Amino acid sequence: MQNAITTSFMMSLMTPILRSVLRSTRAGLALSLALGLTLTGAHALAAKEIKYVPSPSSFDQLPPATKGGTLIIALNNNPKVINPVISDDANSSYLEPFIWATLFQEDTETLKPIPYLAESYTVSADKKLYTFTLNPNAKWEDGTPVTAEDVKFSFETMMNPKTDSASMRAYLQGVSLHEVKGNSVTFRVEVPKFDTLRSLYLLRTIQKKQFANEPDFNKARGILQPIGNGPYKFVALKRDQQVELERKKDWWGYSIPNLKHRWNADRIILKIVPDSNLEYERFVKGDLDMMAFAGPSYEVFARKVRGTDKARFADKPGQGKLWTLVEENKAPRGYTYVGWNLRKPIFSSKKTRQALAHLADTKEIAEKVYFGFAYQSTSPFGSLTMNSAPDLRQPGKMIGLDVKKAVALLKEDGWADTDKDNILDKTINGQKVPFRFEVKYNSNNPARGKIAQILKENFKKAGIDLSIRSMEWNAYLSDIDNRQFDAIIMGWTATPYPNPRQTWHTESEKNKGSNFGSYSNKKVDELIDIANVEFDLSKRAKVLQEINRILYDEQPYMWLVEPKAMVAGFSPKVKSKVWSMAYDVDPPIDIYSYE
Repeated sequence: MQNAITTSFMMSLMTPILRSVLRSTRAGLALSLALGLTLTGAHALAAKEIKYVPSPSSFDQLPPATKGGTLIIALNNNPKVINPVISDDANSSYLEPFIWATLFQEDTETLKPIPYLAESYTVSADKKLYTFTLNPNAKWEDGTPVTAEDVKFSFETMMNPKTDSASMRAYLQGVSLHEVKGNSVTFRVEVPKFDTLRSLYLLRTIQKKQFANEPDFNKARGILQPIGNGPYKFVALKRDQQVELERKKDWWGYSIPNLKHRWNADRIILKIVPDSNLEYERFVKGDLDMMAFAGPSYEVFARKVRGTDKARFADKPGQGKLWTLVEENKAPRGYTYVGWNLRKPIFSSKKTRQALAHLADTKEIAEKVYFGFAYQSTSPFGSLTMNSAPDLRQPGKMIGLDVKKAVALLKEDGWADTDKDNILDKTINGQKVPFRFEVKYNSNNPARGKIAQILKENFKKAGIDLSIRSMEWNAYLSDIDNRQFDAIIMGWTATPYPNPRQTWHTESEKNKGSNFGSYSNKKVDELIDIANVEFDLSKRAKVLQEINRILYDEQPYMWLVEPKAMVAGFSPKVKSKVWSMAYDVDPPIDIYSYE
């Protein structure tokens, strides 16, 4: 969410080829949880100007790629908009790297920044000024140059409170446009933060000329008729059918060394396939060229790829048949969770939320829903990373299924079955309230439906009546944005260096921000503010660990599971000598060739 995936900075667990838990693609890892790695370590300690120093990237070393062919993959729903400033769903966000360039991109083997729309950057010694100089060759698809004025317009539009981009603004709090000079644009921040540079260099730029005269940017005509500066031209959106993209054969980006052998397919067709079983059927028939197995499709992988259809698949490429890649790498994995609407009185007590957590059978969820491809989550920051509290995973600290303990906590918190109807009740604000609520999930993720059923059975044992509602994706996002829910089952992304402000800071609840559960804790706010101005990664990790402990104790989310690995299937028409890099969470489709 996912801004709920939610935003262009977040990604749903249900994105098709990005169906695992990062919404990042090659042109930029998810801004939803960003980090400015370039301002850490020695750089952070040096009181001198920082300049980007060109050096070969991992992409520079890619073997020559064949241009041409058509790539056909799946989206699990229609994109809501085609505009990186206001996209707030996984499918819209997935399209962005094809159509728009970021100022810089990242080497997903090393996480180092590498040039893209901008050819250089400079950070002042006090880390308050950030200047980007654009590549003079950068062009829009109409042939006009990408200018600093375009960057300025994009930034100021995104930062305008009237623009539907609240979750993106969370990463650029306090940043302002300082100066436009020739082909350069300078941003200013009074309080430098650890991820300011990265949040700026992963911005995508839209064309000022296309939008400048629109009275309401959120409803602008160009939202579905983009003029891009990336490697592909948007051709058509056929609702409920497909999105069509066409490679710009004379694209300016091919003059950049790290892009020379990337973005190789002449055409990309993204089929709208909302069901994972149907996606698999189309994949094995040859109608789709790739498939990411995650979330609901783990069952397909377990039962069919490794079961009934095993003979169809090879365990490595080059054998003239379908094959699958299962890889655990350095990339932190996101997590699936139940989010409580803390505006609802029944969820206002920490003890009640702790009781609910003791009614979640994460082992059953990991085995029966995710078929062993997941483990229990204890953190929003990647449970096994340095940013998460290791003590929470020790025996006695990690919350497990314990109905007796849950019942005891509920009793301590005032819940009792006073009318003998097998449903707990409690007097709240002078009124008798039954412990009855609804959990919502998106209909194109049956794994979440199975989770809901498991929870329903365990909640019933404790006297809690849970109803389940399956919703179409865009309607689901709308309910989340408008806080029209009791509880939701969703997923969030993770990066090696997360910024918790988007989801956990009190201020991030406003203007349809990503703190849609309305969590508020002054201590957590203070720790987030401390973490975000700490440039030493080890010290920052300690602060994040403390945030993790508080959140896990307060249970504003019921943390469930995280995936173990990247699991993907390929047709023999997909060719490459490099199939993934250290921080990839999904197949890096930009480095492959297609017959």
